[in-house]
Amino acid sequence: MIRTALEFIKKELENYMVDREQDAASYSPGHVVDLKPIVLPNGNNNLTDSTHITLMLVNIEEERREGKQNYYMPTDDKKFLKLNPPVEIDLFLLFAANNSDYPTALRDISDVIEFFQAHSVFDSQKYPSLNASVSDPVNKVWQLIDRLSFKLVSLTFEQQNNLWGMLSSKYMPSAVYRVKMLTVFETKSDEKVAAITELNFVEN
Repeated sequence: MIRTALEFIKKELENYMVDREQDAASYSPGHVVDLKPIVLPNGNNNLTDSTHITLMLVNIEEERREGKQNYYMPTDDKKFLKLNPPVEIDLFLLFAANNSDYPTALRDISDVIEFFQAHSVFDSQKYPSLNASVSDPVNKVWQLIDRLSFKLVSLTFEQQNNLWGMLSSKYMPSAVYRVKMLTVFETKSDEKVAAITELNFVEN
């Protein structure tokens, strides 16, 4: 599900920047937005000069709400699988403009901010391609997404320093967005319950 969300945003942002810049030499499909870590596990830089924006996941946070209830999924034998309440999570995404030409990097990060200003919410009805990367939507329903909502996160200088220190990298023109809300739940369970077929009322 996280992969589905990030691959969709990568494609939508890239299409937006290609259309906005109208520069086939520098902004061609497949060479504008990268979905990957800025630094590899061995500490080596993972940026590519041929692309403009690097998108990576930097944090996951649970949305805590009271009153969550179990989820019941119908089965072929007219019973229901009893599933634990779903976990609702928010993603924190870093968009870094890694162009070697600094003025171009500033233009690129402006494009990112303008994109989310114009498109802050994505749902599966308005954006049928939201789940295009899910290869088997019938049997892998947990990979599907109904809605994504984006909000710019304002980091303090200390928070930015901590973030880039964690990434073992120098600061680049960048923006962090909070993505609400993904619902994650396991669809396998050994606990089955029968469907309610009648109600009995006892009169006092």
